[in-house]
Amino acid sequence: MDETRHPKRGLELESAENVRDLGGYSTVDGATTQWGRFVRSGDMDHLTQADQQKLVAYGIRTVIDLRMAWEIEAAPNVFSQSSQVTFYNHDFWGDRFDTYRSTSRGAPPEVKLADLYCSGLVKSGFIMADIMSTIADSTESGFAFQCRSGKDRTGLVAALLLAVAGVPDDTICADYALTSSFLNSAPDSDADPQQPGYYLKGCAAETMALTLGFLEQKYSGAEGYLRQLDVSARQILRIREKLRD
Repeated sequence: MDETRHPKRGLELESAENVRDLGGYSTVDGATTQWGRFVRSGDMDHLTQADQQKLVAYGIRTVIDLRMAWEIEAAPNVFSQSSQVTFYNHDFWGDRFDTYRSTSRGAPPEVKLADLYCSGLVKSGFIMADIMSTIADSTESGFAFQCRSGKDRTGLVAALLLAVAGVPDDTICADYALTSSFLNSAPDSDADPQQPGYYLKGCAAETMALTLGFLEQKYSGAEGYLRQLDVSARQILRIREKLRD
């Protein structure tokens, strides 16, 4: 069975897209990531009361918003003032990429997007450390994290979580690429791949494979990356324990 297509993967919410659980993935050492522990999502600004209660009933106790300040101001997360969950804003991009231009001119879109992700992991590493520390140090076990479409910032956090859990790279890449099946607004197939910004719309497995390869080459993997950011070994262990059975 393709673990990414598990019937429990997608959460049935009417007012949000790309909401799915990171549970049910086999690890290289025979464990399994658990359902109801970590949920990745697109925008939460339009969540109805019914869908909010569905997430709370599902076990979500901590919500992490990865968006920028202007995004949150324009479309506040409905959980930002909630008494039922603890809310955090960890702005992954910040203003560090306001003038970003891909250095891979002429490269395929998958490569250009991977370059952005790798740059993000370096320049915004301190934010990723904050995200992981928030997860590790929380006394709660049900987390939801989101950005706009639930693809880029959310995809990087999901990839690191799954890597820490010991999920194989191929599965992590497949989970990333699954976004294309969960978004109602797919990229225009007739668009010119050389159009500026086109590469930002993709979610090919190759993009995440290149990103994970970068982490392996530069830091000896996701755990090495987090350790260099001063996320402690004990914190990494806590994250792994929250993810797995």
